[in-house]
Amino acid sequence: MRVLHVIPSMAARTGGPAAVVAESSAALREYGVESAIFATDMAEAASAQRHGRVRATDLPAAARRVHVRLHRAREPYRLAFAPSLLRSLLREAAGYDVIHIHSLFLFPQLAAFLAARRAGVPYVVSPRGALDPWLRRRRRVAKAVAGALWQAEMLRGASAIHVTSEEEGRLIEDVAPLVPRATIPNGIVWRDFQRVPEGDAFGSRSRGGGDGPVVLYLGRLSHKKGLDTLIRAFALVAREEPRARLVIAGPDDEGLRPRLDALAAAEGVGRGVTFAGMLAGDERLAALAAADVWALPSHSENFGLAVVEAMAAGRAVVVSPGVNIARELGEAGAAVVAEASPARFADAIRELIGDPGRRRNLGGRAREYARRYDWQQIAPQLAAMYEEVSAA
Repeated sequence: MRVLHVIPSMAARTGGPAAVVAESSAALREYGVESAIFATDMAEAASAQRHGRVRATDLPAAARRVHVRLHRAREPYRLAFAPSLLRSLLREAAGYDVIHIHSLFLFPQLAAFLAARRAGVPYVVSPRGALDPWLRRRRRVAKAVAGALWQAEMLRGASAIHVTSEEEGRLIEDVAPLVPRATIPNGIVWRDFQRVPEGDAFGSRSRGGGDGPVVLYLGRLSHKKGLDTLIRAFALVAREEPRARLVIAGPDDEGLRPRLDALAAAEGVGRGVTFAGMLAGDERLAALAAADVWALPSHSENFGLAVVEAMAAGRAVVVSPGVNIARELGEAGAAVVAEASPARFADAIRELIGDPGRRRNLGGRAREYARRYDWQQIAPQLAAMYEEVSAA
């Protein structure tokens, strides 16, 4: 079985999809699935304000174990336009059993659709949250044009639409309703998060030299993540816990940092908020180790890979209902689910900060619950999906 993945960017800073595609491709070898990944050479997401060329060190670690081919992008970068990607796909698509198209509304997805249709190769589409109703309201005209010209036809012609949670499937029931859904979560390498360092490897940096509790957000700085809500919630927490620190760690490709800095200053917590930039490898694990509470008040999150990673590291996690796996996590007692309002989110964070025993218990349940997302559990489900698609 040969599967060709098409994704706009493989840069680690673009978020979960790049890591998921690389790690799943590596894990699937054990199940007889050989994968190739075609992407542009963009170092940032298509929505970023500036664009550079990706380097080998910018890719997820698992990308070193799979075949990745990068194609040069050019203007308009907002569409991840890469003509050579289309040429490669048209030339090579027929050599694969399944084409897996990741994300929507960009040139790589159009190119993959055209190549798959021309070669007669079945394809799977993973929207990666792009069809969430909250996101559909943004840039509606451009999305409507893409839908009318080609994307609606692409979705209707898919052999399956892959969603990563039951909630994501429910939210897009109106999209290509006759196309089968395959509900398969994203995966993680669970064991990698069991070597979270002990001690204070990141603590002095996160606490600004103090010894107060640390609230951590780790992910891209993006409008949909609700970071304004998190800062306002933290300001309420800081009234009762003035030693507390909020660490916001992740790349700022959308240029949100100045506004978030200004908001923190206006809320009176400018000195209590640290922007740590993008963290990777051991530094990322050290940040998780330093966190007393890990928080995500997202408006839209089709899965929440960073949530599962924080759980695997044994953190006490607070998420909003906008994270599509929130209901399952709350029912399992593996995370606290709080409405994405400053007051409600502050209450949840404050209660955890004030109860170390509850944090430990919650972190322990979270760690064990996260085992179900290990690639040893998820890869066989993906392999079965590819087999079913190719045999249809």
